[in-house]
Amino acid sequence: MLPALTNRQRDILKILLEASKPISSVELAGLLHLSPHQVIYSMPAVREWLKQHNEDLYIHSGIGFSTTVSRKQALALQQEIDVNASTQLVLSISQRQQLLALFLLTRPGPFILSQLEKILQVSRMTVSKDLDEVEVWFLGEQITLTRKPHFGIQAVCTESSRRQTIAKLIWGETPFSKDPITEVTHADGLVFDLKGYVRLLPILEYINTFLSQINIRRTVGLVTKAEEQLGGRFTDDAVLNLALIFAIMANRVQGGHHLGIDKQLVSELETMPIWPVAGFVAQRLGQTSNSSWKSEDIAGIAMELLSAQRNEILPGELVQSQGFNLDIRRIMDYLGEAFNISKLKHDQTLQNGLLNNIIPACFRQRFNLWFPDSLTKVEMPEQPERELGIAQGIVNIVRENTGVVLGENDLNILAMLLRAAYIRNRSYLEHVIVVCPSGMATAQLLVARLGVRFPYLNSLEVVSMRDLTSAMVLSADLILTTVPLPRQYAGNPKVIRVHPLLMPEDIEAITKFLSYRE
Repeated sequence: MLPALTNRQRDILKILLEASKPISSVELAGLLHLSPHQVIYSMPAVREWLKQHNEDLYIHSGIGFSTTVSRKQALALQQEIDVNASTQLVLSISQRQQLLALFLLTRPGPFILSQLEKILQVSRMTVSKDLDEVEVWFLGEQITLTRKPHFGIQAVCTESSRRQTIAKLIWGETPFSKDPITEVTHADGLVFDLKGYVRLLPILEYINTFLSQINIRRTVGLVTKAEEQLGGRFTDDAVLNLALIFAIMANRVQGGHHLGIDKQLVSELETMPIWPVAGFVAQRLGQTSNSSWKSEDIAGIAMELLSAQRNEILPGELVQSQGFNLDIRRIMDYLGEAFNISKLKHDQTLQNGLLNNIIPACFRQRFNLWFPDSLTKVEMPEQPERELGIAQGIVNIVRENTGVVLGENDLNILAMLLRAAYIRNRSYLEHVIVVCPSGMATAQLLVARLGVRFPYLNSLEVVSMRDLTSAMVLSADLILTTVPLPRQYAGNPKVIRVHPLLMPEDIEAITKFLSYRE
């Protein structure tokens, strides 16, 4: 039996069959308004389909994908694809489960199995299997999926859990988001990737209607106005996430669904400088949707604003006396001692970076708020053990000060900030030898290029290989050479072979040496 292709896979296959040369995942993504990840995810099924037709999908490293199908055979295969496309819409398991979860969270229930079969147009067994997967994920999100005979299927949870789980689905952070159905960007707002097929499946029509009410483009502007009132800035990704959260809030409040927040916490938030800004956001959201916002809803906005990643530190009153007594001075003194660099404890860039990340992380844990994991994951540099160890010391101080235990992603971000601070504040090399053949004009060119790329290497001594002595090698902090050195010096870890034109790989090697120099 031939594998059933999803509509996305069909579209990719048709382009490949029409292409006269290899085409990359980025090009395919641009043509189909997808992400490169979505294209790559679809390729195994495309390859299997071609294999069943005695053809193959070729992968050209760094170039793209291609087939060797003849023009006549390509036309025949395209006709077969078109016939199936006109009679059948095939969703991937990932897409179907996302749609089902979003339907259960946004549509009042309960629903019997036959209703879900009808809107998904799949068998009862398939619906049951999908519900099993969704139920497991829901449990981790504090959502109970009630499945009772003669009653039906219904998602039961707090309003806060419902909103956060809807946001996770739209953002694409679920166990079944390998083939995401939505994309959120600054340029286009919220995009429903299956919008072109809404007439083919009832559930697509419903989800499209719901998503069209989540107006992220409007709420991005509202977040910008909130930044102006706060006197600081959030990261670009945090702005997009806040816009999504606020758009979902507006939709839920308009439908008469309000947050249930402890009155004591609401009272505490009302005394904070963040409250008037949250009130402004609520007022504008309510004005647009013609809905009434309660104090609990305003509190929800305040908590999200306090918990969002910052790009610029907010004025002092907005990061102090808010339930946390974070001793930033103690942290900075600790870092100066840990790195044995006294001036590091006065590094304002580092201090602001720490506050911009630690404060929101503490609030997220205190309020039990979700923030996209993809926005707090960082790629660690090589040999991060020293910075991770020192960052753990910061985590310990934060725990003592606030009672909050920062997570692994937070720890990694702190380590990255520390690596950058170390590079800024360390003592630089005092004696750098540049070895070039005697009389070569390229020596001057190399020194000039080194001065541009590494201006702090201000003591460069140019010597010929014949003049290089053991004493010079011992006294040097770094030796850059354009020629092979005698055997007794070649294995020295301070020696880096470079091209006279200082190529990118040379710059990378020097940067790596400087970054890990104690």
